[in-house]
Amino acid sequence: MRNQEDIMADYLLKGGKMLDKLCPVCGSPLFVVKGVTECVVCKERGTQIIPAPKEAEQIKTDSAPDISVKKDLEAPCFTSPGLIKELEETVIVLCRRCQNESRPEDCLSLMESIKTGVELLKTLK
Repeated sequence: MRNQEDIMADYLLKGGKMLDKLCPVCGSPLFVVKGVTECVVCKERGTQIIPAPKEAEQIKTDSAPDISVKKDLEAPCFTSPGLIKELEETVIVLCRRCQNESRPEDCLSLMESIKTGVELLKTLK
């Protein structure tokens, strides 16, 4: 069985576009291939294929908020509830990936990412 990096590399070479959303089953990035958003790793391995959410079909190009530098450094800081939710979902996906990881070095990398995500969540909350 091919590893997920090789599978994703093949789809990138074939013209697929990697999205910033992750597959909830395997944790790999979702791809747009011939107008269809799918997890190419799950597709290749024959596991459950997750239909993409509607927002993933439109590539976010102009959705970034307008960030302007303020001269007043005393301005209150706020955190978007969507950011916290997205971070929580990402930590959960990383935990699922870590459970299924067979290579120790990849497991360690995932655990470090999980730790960083949890620390960031504590800071944001």
